[in-house]
Amino acid sequence: MPARRLTQMLAFALAALTVCAFAATAQGGRAKEAPGTWCGGTLWRLMTLSDAQRRSVVLRGTPTSIADIAKRTAPGRTPQSRATSFQRHVWRMRAVIDRYRIASNGEIVLILYSIDSAQYMNAYLPNPRCLGPRARDRTGMIAARRQLTSQCPLVTPSWELLGITVELAGVGFWNPTRATRGALANGAELRPLTNFKIVNGCGIG
Repeated sequence: MPARRLTQMLAFALAALTVCAFAATAQGGRAKEAPGTWCGGTLWRLMTLSDAQRRSVVLRGTPTSIADIAKRTAPGRTPQSRATSFQRHVWRMRAVIDRYRIASNGEIVLILYSIDSAQYMNAYLPNPRCLGPRARDRTGMIAARRQLTSQCPLVTPSWELLGITVELAGVGFWNPTRATRGALANGAELRPLTNFKIVNGCGIG
């Protein structure tokens, strides 16, 4: 093989290795990246209870249901701060988790189902790497996620059926996107979840 051809092939191989190494470094860097917009866009602080008004949230869970939340009137424009009473309370309910998946930002997305009203809604367990020192009730959010991940099958990027009964609580959140699978028509969600207990399923009950 001519020396020039061999030199070109080696150069291409080295370039390919460099690209692969850079990609691996970038992926590793994301794991160490500080909380920010990668955690959920411009509303990421609301999603992680890290916003300036986080102290206004009443952490003692107020009993509710998917049916009651579905009746709430959505704001005309998605709030960028805690502008509604719904966003300033933690809401507690019992529901069935129909299915779940992990999003690209590390959040675990849950589709909740109410047997009583045959309605669905979404709830979210935040990525612990998005919970910086400003996050309120950080230990509660991490414990809630651990309760699921330590008992149930490994969550993947694809939707997986689950069918467990849980008692959970989370902060009210208005999602500007309502095309997500399982979303209520008014965009109301529980995000982030601060409490989570498996009642039946995943080897419990």
